[in-house]
Amino acid sequence: MQSVDRAITVLEILARRGEAGVSEVAAEIDVHKSTAFRLLGALEVRGLVEQAGERGKYRLGFGLVRLAGSVTGRIDITQQSRPVCERLAEEIGETVNLAVMQEQYAINLYQVRGPGAVTAFNWVGQLTPLHATSSGKILLAHM
Repeated sequence: MQSVDRAITVLEILARRGEAGVSEVAAEIDVHKSTAFRLLGALEVRGLVEQAGERGKYRLGFGLVRLAGSVTGRIDITQQSRPVCERLAEEIGETVNLAVMQEQYAINLYQVRGPGAVTAFNWVGQLTPLHATSSGKILLAHM
């Protein structure tokens, strides 16, 4: 179980940082560099992480998209909300996010950028504290 927990923690580190080297991962999960190297190697074989060029850094791999796709394909709320989100984004000219509550976080399931959107950040799959986003505040208000 410890190895599984560490592997998941490695994925979370890469999700948060974007890229990290073996030494950085080892320091963050408090293991020897050889242990971090083996964890990253096992995740790389499965396509869950990949090396980012020749710098020796790792980043999340496209194998995660395959796994995530199997979940989002089953989420009926995402399918049903698509036309509503698209219409709202067009009408108000802003980005519209669909989020659900998971423990003390809002997790964004779907996003449509409106024509007036200033930023291009993709919030899909992101966990954000409920108090820190408009989606989270709406979820808190209706608890």
